[in-house]
Amino acid sequence: MKTIVSSALLLASTLLTPFPIYADINHNKPPLSLTLEQVKSWSETPSLKAENVISTVPVQPRFRVETDLPTHPDLKVLIAPDGMNNLGNYNTQQDVFNLYNFTHWSYIDSLVWFAGTANETVSIPARPWVDTAHRNGVKVLGSIFLAVNQYGGSIDTVKRFLARDENGEFPVAKELLAIADYYNFDGWLMNQETDLTKQKDENGQLIARQDFKTGKYLAQEMQDFMRYLTQIAPEHMEIHWYDAMISDGQVKWQNMLNKQNTPYFQDGKQRISDAIFLNYWWNEDMAKQSFSHVNQIDRAPYDVYFGVDLWPARNAQAMFRSTQWLDALFPATHKAGLGSIALFGNNANFNFAGTDDIKALSRFQSDKQDYQAFYQTEQRLFAGDDLNPMTHDKSQSWVGLARYIPAKSPLMALPFSTSFNTGHGLQWFEHGTAVRGEWHDIAKQDIVPTWQFAIEGNNSLALNYDFDSAYSGGSSLAVVGDLSQGRAVVPLYSTRFNINSASSFTVAFKQNTPGELIEVWLETANGKHISVSLPAKGSNWQTHKVSLSDYQGQSIVAIGLATKDKTVTSFKANIGFMELN
Repeated sequence: MKTIVSSALLLASTLLTPFPIYADINHNKPPLSLTLEQVKSWSETPSLKAENVISTVPVQPRFRVETDLPTHPDLKVLIAPDGMNNLGNYNTQQDVFNLYNFTHWSYIDSLVWFAGTANETVSIPARPWVDTAHRNGVKVLGSIFLAVNQYGGSIDTVKRFLARDENGEFPVAKELLAIADYYNFDGWLMNQETDLTKQKDENGQLIARQDFKTGKYLAQEMQDFMRYLTQIAPEHMEIHWYDAMISDGQVKWQNMLNKQNTPYFQDGKQRISDAIFLNYWWNEDMAKQSFSHVNQIDRAPYDVYFGVDLWPARNAQAMFRSTQWLDALFPATHKAGLGSIALFGNNANFNFAGTDDIKALSRFQSDKQDYQAFYQTEQRLFAGDDLNPMTHDKSQSWVGLARYIPAKSPLMALPFSTSFNTGHGLQWFEHGTAVRGEWHDIAKQDIVPTWQFAIEGNNSLALNYDFDSAYSGGSSLAVVGDLSQGRAVVPLYSTRFNINSASSFTVAFKQNTPGELIEVWLETANGKHISVSLPAKGSNWQTHKVSLSDYQGQSIVAIGLATKDKTVTSFKANIGFMELN
């Protein structure tokens, strides 16, 4: 189809994006990027392994926040930032602030490490990203990329990939699972975009004649490979298939689930993959047909992920410019949703530089001071044009994914603490004092608020991450507004914490005006609000601690802030630390 742009082309645009030379990004080399030959020998080659890539954080359990949204509880969301080998391939702290970051974990279920080249077949997620995703209850999948023929893809490469051993089994499948197990990530996306009917001459140039016999045979071998990989994968791992190749070996993106691509998802009663990632050129009719088909083959509709290409310069589901896809996926006749969502290219807030017709969403990649645009673009994606996930104003052009997708939270056990540290900073702060300069390490990201940022009441109030003033780490939570416009309530975290006789709550804060102008509140399961007023004595950081022993045996289900109705018109407070134990 002429209008379809392959993910190989999408990836190529990202691979050309420049990065600061002082960021130690591991570009397409071991241990995070492997050629097919390296994959085949991985278990027997110690030099290909790296202990500092191993994640030691297990996937945390989490719960779905109670909501009146009709969305089906099994509907899932994955993100696939385009070109993660260039965006996040580091395993040690970097001495630069403006690298790619992500904070809206409460709305997603998995991160696909979307990457690869014609030579580097396998891409392994970097440990800092796996650690933080797991801490938030989010799975991480590596990617397998068999490239488009025109851009280095080869039938010979696919044949070597699919080679069987003397027992008729697939050694590469075993190595892939061994790699995921060793590094403690959660499965693989198979992105097979080599057309198995297209031949090349001795100079590597495509020839017009197609070999359908070879294509059909290799396509069957690929189905057997996927069947085997899925069957022997541990229960906690997920194996996903990208909608490119069909059952005769040709690459023909279907943009829906149908008989052409189903063989790589389900074969009779046998599961071939755990999920399918559909290409991006679908509409409401195709979504409805996919929903009907997946039910006919007795698979869960939410194992089908509808691809959403957010890159602003491409005409699929361009970020903030295309809205009809949400109506197509959540039609009035099926508001629970027709399938799951795969957000591709959500990193446009970082490295989309703009075109003659479309303005850049931020300049953060080249201008470290443009961090508010970077963060607010991601906030807008989930919260809508008004940046508030609690409002339901349908008059907005972009209403936000939070109108359709309930949040999830891993906060179920004490102790809990946060410095609202997003994993990088212009400086590193300790007890409110800057002790060193720029840094970036997403593994150090705290559990950030469930809702970013929900405000009820005073419309002048705004919340953001403040990188110029922090108590610990790189950022604090700034609360800014005109208090004379009334009281505001700000839910931050959804929790399930059980209070005991020794429990206490500590806050570090500062504000530009003395007095009791803001409070922290904790809501119990029986609806009681525990208010902790913050009496500011000056403009410096101070801490306030209260005992919660009177509430032992009760459960805390939410934590938030509230401003008071005062005459202060230019108010700013920073919340630098919270601890509940």
